[in-house]
Amino acid sequence: MGSAGWRSDLDEDIRTALRAAIAQLDAARVDAPTTTARLLLAHVLDKPKAWLVAHGDAQLDAAARERFGALLRRVVAREPLAYVLGSREFYGLDLSVDRRVLIPRPETERLVELALDELQVIHLSPHRRPARFSVLDVGTGSGAIPIAIAKHVPDVCILATDISADALAVARLNARRHGVADRITLLQADLLDGLVALPPIITANLPYVTREEIEGLPPEIQAHEPRIALDGGDDGLALVRRLLEQIAARMTRGDGTAQPRAAFLEIGASQGPAALAAARTLLPQAQAEIKKDLAGLDRVLALRLA
Repeated sequence: MGSAGWRSDLDEDIRTALRAAIAQLDAARVDAPTTTARLLLAHVLDKPKAWLVAHGDAQLDAAARERFGALLRRVVAREPLAYVLGSREFYGLDLSVDRRVLIPRPETERLVELALDELQVIHLSPHRRPARFSVLDVGTGSGAIPIAIAKHVPDVCILATDISADALAVARLNARRHGVADRITLLQADLLDGLVALPPIITANLPYVTREEIEGLPPEIQAHEPRIALDGGDDGLALVRRLLEQIAARMTRGDGTAQPRAAFLEIGASQGPAALAAARTLLPQAQAEIKKDLAGLDRVLALRLA
């Protein structure tokens, strides 16, 4: 494969090439080596994984072998598969990702579900008030959350913020790719800085990994994903608390400025009690509860604000 100790003689047929690749991935202790090898080769050939199984005797030309080997080297070096492939599926959507953004995780889909449920409640409410934006997504990264919401609610308009201009560039690309760029406004901001009126719904998947935990993360995460998208401070909740403080400040203005009715903030699986305590201290008037993900783990701090 061009590096000492790795094979460089990937054979021409699919079955043998996959066998060699799986062995290398397994030796490098890459998770799910068989699935990973198939995804890489399917990407190179622009074929579904099932096609590879049915065409194991098909020959690989030199260009395909070279590209497969190049991608395989990156994964063996513990670069995240999503970055190598340039995409990640989220809520049934294929999103472009690279080292400028955190790779979307399945557990974050819970935020989308909760926001969609809340939008349905608002739509059915006889007290529905007009608003330029229905949702504010804070720390949008690749744009996964607002794009998923916009794809499922055709008339919704969303404001999405991120402190990183690089991340917003990726979000803009994804919004255009999925045909929702006209309904998602992207803004570079540090949490709610510069915002006065807030939409009815706030979603946020902010960094919540503790600094101690970061040092023990797998190399795919620690060495490749942006630290700014991981680092939640000493206890993982530094940015969550700041956001709660900013929401609280806007809830007490008393000048008729539009205020949110619900907020959904992703948290770590062990942070439920601390997140609830922070919410009850900073927003004592709110109804706060923890929502679990599909694995039964604490995942979202849900706030009923109005």
